[in-house]
Amino acid sequence: MAYSFDPSFPQQARQNVLRGIQRWNQVLGDCLPLQPRQRNDRDYINVVNGGGCFSMIGKVGGGQTLSLGVNGCLYRGTVIHEFLHAAGLIHTQKRPDRDNFITMHWGNIVESWKSQFTKESDRDIGKYTEYDIYSIMHYTTRHPQWSIGNRPGFTPRNSNVDTRRIGTGDDFAQSDVSAIRRMYRCPERKFNAITNSNNRNQGDKERKPILCSNV
Repeated sequence: MAYSFDPSFPQQARQNVLRGIQRWNQVLGDCLPLQPRQRNDRDYINVVNGGGCFSMIGKVGGGQTLSLGVNGCLYRGTVIHEFLHAAGLIHTQKRPDRDNFITMHWGNIVESWKSQFTKESDRDIGKYTEYDIYSIMHYTTRHPQWSIGNRPGFTPRNSNVDTRRIGTGDDFAQSDVSAIRRMYRCPERKFNAITNSNNRNQGDKERKPILCSNV
């Protein structure tokens, strides 16, 4: 996938994005590399400093927008998450089989954010991998942006799940890598995940939950 930075995207912020792109190419460079746009690339991802973190799902053609706002979107996990959207992955909690793995608590979710949890009915969604609650594409159980009273929007059906790990990763899960490799018909390959510490590279002590802007 070709990418470019919008001319207004701050130079210093580009380095944070490039660290996420570097990690992408370490893991998926043999399958779906992220490469700077060349003159003859008609289809490309245009990284902008928009009003939050968001991307179109899959290839739409031309210069498609991927927003990584400099105030909150420059973490490695968020960069990877948004580029995975651009490659074609949806949020895990929107899979049609999600009710087998999580129990929704709709009364704890702000009305305008409920669309981030509605199931997608496309029969192809989820065909590449089993449901992975630790996927980098899965939302956290609660978030200041959409949780009412900081109550959980969902709870895992499996009591052994570590809720602290849901939606706070800063690296691929194996399921994310497998989904892309199967989607793009690349050979399977294992990789070593990085310890979840990069979320603290801006002085934050806590893991940063993954969140797409509600646009």
